[in-house]
Amino acid sequence: MEGEEIILWIILNALPEVGPVTFRRLKERFNGKIRCIFSASYEELVSIGGVSCVAAEHIVHWEKYFDWKREQQQLTTMGAKFITQKDKNYPPLLREIYDAPMGLYVKGNLDLSRNNCIAMVGTRKATAYGLRIAHDFARELASLGFIIVSGMALGIDKATHEGALSVEGKTAAVLGSGLDIIYPHENRALYGRIAENGSILSEFPLRKEADRVTFPIRNRIIAGMCSHLIVIESDCSGGSMITAHIANEYGRHVMAVPGRTDQRTSQGCHNLIRDGATLVSCMDHILQELAYSRQQLLDFNEQNITDPFVSLQDPVERKIASFLWEKGAVDLDGLSAALEIPIQHLISRLQLLELRNIVQENREGRYECCRG
Repeated sequence: MEGEEIILWIILNALPEVGPVTFRRLKERFNGKIRCIFSASYEELVSIGGVSCVAAEHIVHWEKYFDWKREQQQLTTMGAKFITQKDKNYPPLLREIYDAPMGLYVKGNLDLSRNNCIAMVGTRKATAYGLRIAHDFARELASLGFIIVSGMALGIDKATHEGALSVEGKTAAVLGSGLDIIYPHENRALYGRIAENGSILSEFPLRKEADRVTFPIRNRIIAGMCSHLIVIESDCSGGSMITAHIANEYGRHVMAVPGRTDQRTSQGCHNLIRDGATLVSCMDHILQELAYSRQQLLDFNEQNITDPFVSLQDPVERKIASFLWEKGAVDLDGLSAALEIPIQHLISRLQLLELRNIVQENREGRYECCRG
């Protein structure tokens, strides 16, 4: 995409009253040609169903409301960028939702183009139990190659990010503020670690402060970009419950961790489980849920890939896949002995390779590569 068109996307994204739904109507009216939106008259804009007079006025006189040169300069200084819905790195599941962000401000270097994101959220006022569960689940999932997505709040969110980072895994933080505003301030060091080893994301223009409105808006991105959502701890009215309800609306798979029946921060999770969320209390439960819905989870083979290892960044996974590709079907004991990998570690890797349709277990109980 040309630089001029990206600027137009940034301007539209920043204008008050021009939200994702209004943008979708504008894009449909002008056949996806963003330049035509800016060249349209006020009268033409207001004639479009769903485009308010205020939104039309903001588009026609956008210079009064947004300084794109200042925005672009600050993005360059920060080492950040703005990606649009057309960008190959825009999260594919997020692009599918009806109110998808026009674009995302991104600081970091994660590849978000594959459907391997799992959201983990919970209360800021977490118990020691909740913090441990969040950290351990995130650590295990990140070590298996998943991108752990959360909101960089205190409590469960922070434990989730730290769990992924503890094994040099990948994690993405979705902010309820502009990319240049660290909220809460206590997470300044965490912000730096995520930006270096993962990605910081925001829909909001720079200098936008977090408030009660921005967090629910942020939550839909967390839910929308992930195939699965795990709620660790939440009371009945917590922000995590909003995220879970949004995830359900988007057709995502919701999991919840049970807690003490007399613990307020577990009541939200218990309600979710009662309403149909999958109860998960250990990694085996999570992996079973991922396997059950694997067609919606890690669609790494949307087209025939001649190199079955193109998506494998983990050296152990590459080692397993390469061996099976060369040797053919091998049973678990033989594979463990040949590769000198303990069976308990080998099983988890094989499960993830099965989810990606790279390895399969045949009728004789042997493992082999899926050769197309």
